[in-house]
Amino acid sequence: MKFAQLFILILAFLVIRPASAGLLIEPVAGFSFGKFEVDDTGYSSVDMSGTSYGGRLGYQNLGFQLGLDYLKSSQSVDDSDYSSLEMSEWAGFVGFEFPVLLRVYAGYIFSATADGKYDAGLGKKDLELSSGSGTKFGIGFTGLPFVDINFEYRAGTFGELNYAGSESTVDTTYSSYMIGISLPFVL
Repeated sequence: MKFAQLFILILAFLVIRPASAGLLIEPVAGFSFGKFEVDDTGYSSVDMSGTSYGGRLGYQNLGFQLGLDYLKSSQSVDDSDYSSLEMSEWAGFVGFEFPVLLRVYAGYIFSATADGKYDAGLGKKDLELSSGSGTKFGIGFTGLPFVDINFEYRAGTFGELNYAGSESTVDTTYSSYMIGISLPFVL
C-alpha cells in the first residue's frame, strides 16, 4: 500500500505544475464563412468563404488571457461581380481558459481592411474597404494536447469604401464564422 501512495505522490509532483504567468503565443488557422453587405448597392448580402490564418500574442496568468489578435482571410465571394476579398483584422482580446476542456474569449476589432475587385459595368476595378471595427467572440475545446479547436464569430463595419479611385463613406457590414485550430504556447 505504501508503494502505491508513494507512486501517486511522485506522479502528482511530476504532472501538476504550480500556476504561473507567461507569454502567450498562439498561431491560428481555419476556415471562415459569412456575408457582407455594401449599403446603397442593391445587394441584400453577398456570401463569402475561405481560409484564415493569424495568431495571438499576449499574457496568461491563472487562466486569464489578455493580448493582441491578428487574422488574415482570403475569401471567395459568391457573386460574379466580385473577385475574392483579402481581409485583415487587428483586435485586442481577453479570455479565460478553464481548468477542464474549455476556453472562452472576446475581442474588439480596432482595425480592419479588405481588398478585392468589383465590376460595376466598368470592368473589374480595385475595391478597398478600410476604417473597419467590430467585435469577435470565441469558444475553444482544449482537450487535445497542444491543440485547441475553436469556433469564432466576428462582426463589424467598414467606414470607408474606395472603388476605382473614388472614395466614399458608405457603411459596409460583415459577419463571419470561423472553425479553426490553434497551437497555444505559454512560455
